[in-house]
Amino acid sequence: MRKFITVFLSLAFVLTFVSFVKAEVKIGVVDLYRVLNESEEGKKAVSELQSLLDSRQKTLEEKQKKIQALMEEYEKKKSVLSEEARKSKEEEIERLGRDLQRTAADYQVELQKKQNEITQSMLKEIRQIINEFAQKEGYNLILEKAEQFIIYNTANIDVTDKIISLFNQKTSTQKGKK
Repeated sequence: MRKFITVFLSLAFVLTFVSFVKAEVKIGVVDLYRVLNESEEGKKAVSELQSLLDSRQKTLEEKQKKIQALMEEYEKKKSVLSEEARKSKEEEIERLGRDLQRTAADYQVELQKKQNEITQSMLKEIRQIINEFAQKEGYNLILEKAEQFIIYNTANIDVTDKIISLFNQKTSTQKGKK
């Protein structure tokens, strides 16, 4: 009798394990970098950031030209300027140079902050879309495609194009409602 119970429990365990292993596990992979850069919203964000960068670059170039003009003027007139006037011009040029460097650093911080805000906002929407997609399509697991974690995957589990399409649909319908 004891042998029968042991065999029965072993058989039940094996059957349970086999049915668990046989259960379909649906896994997907999404490349968030591609979604951010290839979606319409991502392209718009890149364009917006590029426009901001261009305007800031133009301002910096104007300041640089002003400094360059002052330096050229100083070089032409330095032999006829008094010691005090030379010192004053040199200090003005140095002050404008430091101001240019500060402005460039401020613009860099501003652009980085704007890029982070846009990226975080988009990622929040993208993650929501991925969750809805996974539930609707019956995925057990969707991984982010990152070089450090996923070295290889077959194309049939890559859902990036579907996510880009869904993200484009969602953002275009949101624009239509506005």
